[in-house]
Amino acid sequence: MDNSVKKPLLLSDHGVEPDDYVINKSCFLKSTLKWTLKIVMWVIFIAWVGLIFLYPGELGTELVNKIRHATEGTIFGISGSLFLAFSAPILIIAFLAAAHLIISGEDVFEKRKTTKSPRFRLWTFPVLVDGPFGVVSAAELIGIILVVVFIIWAAYAYTMRNLSFMTEFGSLNVG
Repeated sequence: MDNSVKKPLLLSDHGVEPDDYVINKSCFLKSTLKWTLKIVMWVIFIAWVGLIFLYPGELGTELVNKIRHATEGTIFGISGSLFLAFSAPILIIAFLAAAHLIISGEDVFEKRKTTKSPRFRLWTFPVLVDGPFGVVSAAELIGIILVVVFIIWAAYAYTMRNLSFMTEFGSLNVG
């Protein structure tokens, strides 16, 4: 009988009955490939964020101009080149993430032991409790600070660039 009183009503944690439960261990090649994909995705992401943060400065502008000049002859023109420079890394990360999900398949994750000592976690540690943004965790506060620093840095870089142009135009006498 399939509906026996002896069988549990609920299945185990993974949706498999306890008798049929087999631990699925991944091979070395599969885990190495997954770690390689993760590392490549992180390297691309950090390089992309670095390009965005360096763009207001001279080095970032030179890098983007090199990319723009290399891809300027396409039918999309300058806007296509800029779109490629700033969004191609995210598209590459998306394709690598899809490959990572395909490789992972339906991996069985083992439960971690809960530790008795408290741990410091940036994503759950509240820093600001009663502020204008509500409850802000440490990770969110770091993100807010990075955005504010980037805005200040970009305003400074563009202001200094425009001030250097003003000195060139100040030497011209009109009239």
